[in-house]
Amino acid sequence: MSDITEDEPRFRSYYILLSYAFELMLKSRLVMVTNISEDELIKIYGHDVKKILQKLKDLNELKNIGIKDLPEVIKQYIYKIETTDSKIFYIYDFTNIRYYPKEDKDSWETANIILCTADIMLSISNKIRAIEVK
Repeated sequence: MSDITEDEPRFRSYYILLSYAFELMLKSRLVMVTNISEDELIKIYGHDVKKILQKLKDLNELKNIGIKDLPEVIKQYIYKIETTDSKIFYIYDFTNIRYYPKEDKDSWETANIILCTADIMLSISNKIRAIEVK
């Protein structure tokens, strides 16, 4: 595989898509377990994944969707998330990765990690879809 610095914009596009997809999955679960309106969802949570995850934790929903605990901030705007089956993936803050190109390189940035993250997120998505609405 070629050096990742050769095609940083392409990887940045993947990070944007993964971050936004993760946010939407979390919001879908939040909508399912609360009576929050779309306007309130946008106004209260915006693109703040940490805030959405905190609310899901307060509602005892994290483990239901396969997330072990709140994310660990490993660098400014980069979150490390562990699943209940001990898999780890990384998500960028959506607003930051969208508007501010990355200036530093991370050792975990590879096409393989992107694919693993997508697989883990698909697993979480499947768990969310499988949960019956209460």
